Amino acid sequence: MITQGKYRHTYTSTASDITPLYRLTPNALLMYFQDSFARLMTRHRLAAFDIVGQRRMWVITEVQMDIQPTVTFWSEDFTVELWVSELTSLRIYCDFRILRAAPSALPLADEKNDMLIASGTSQWNILNLDTKRLETTDFLADRLTVVPELMTASHKKVRFPKPQPALMQMQHRATRLDLDFNFHVSNRSYVSIALLTMPEEVLATQMLTSLTVHWLHETYLDDTLTCSLSRTDDGSYLHSLTNAEGVVVCQLLSRWQQQPDAPDISEVINR
Repeated sequence: MITQGKYRHTYTSTASDITPLYRLTPNALLMYFQDSFARLMTRHRLAAFDIVGQRRMWVITEVQMDIQPTVTFWSEDFTVELWVSELTSLRIYCDFRILRAAPSALPLADEKNDMLIASGTSQWNILNLDTKRLETTDFLADRLTVVPELMTASHKKVRFPKPQPALMQMQHRATRLDLDFNFHVSNRSYVSIALLTMPEEVLATQMLTSLTVHWLHETYLDDTLTCSLSRTDDGSYLHSLTNAEGVVVCQLLSRWQQQPDAPDISEVINR
């Protein structure tokens, strides 16, 4: 459904989407947001399968996302709301909210902040498959409605801090499970691999509250990725993934805070 330029789609959570604290996993948040983006582009005949015949491809290069401590149970409905918030000569910015489904008697517009699951912004480009260069967005201008409502302070590129001495380092060899339909390591796989470096003592007591991701270079099946974890001056965690040549292919900034109490299991069983 598109209302005043904003697209909304409702999903039902599955067991694999939920953490032990009954919250949507980072992978699920990214997956459903990107699925909604693909659905919106499909409505405008701009989906990946629409533009591949023109030797063009969508590329997501950045996501900034704030995550709320909102409980989401298995088989519960939630809604992704997204819109194109800015269109420059080379970039498409798409902002989004993910919300628990409103009570049937209330319209989505009346949702309160405590129903918000996550919100943020993303940056997309169009890549020419023959030249491997970015294309201008001129052909999108008369097909996409721009709603200039920002979910972050601005669309200014986030500057990642220089890595400090590594707290942990691990290697991952890309398998078929990591690949997308373009035979590249998928953007969500980078996030999953990077978060594997989080210390167990942090995961046991804290929850993820924000995530900023820069995707920089493609990697492929059997490529070896090295992920280094370090702290920043403000207490965030910096995850840097490099390929075998030492080139940084993806960077993440993750922020964590003390996790709230988990729902009582009786509430989950009897809901």
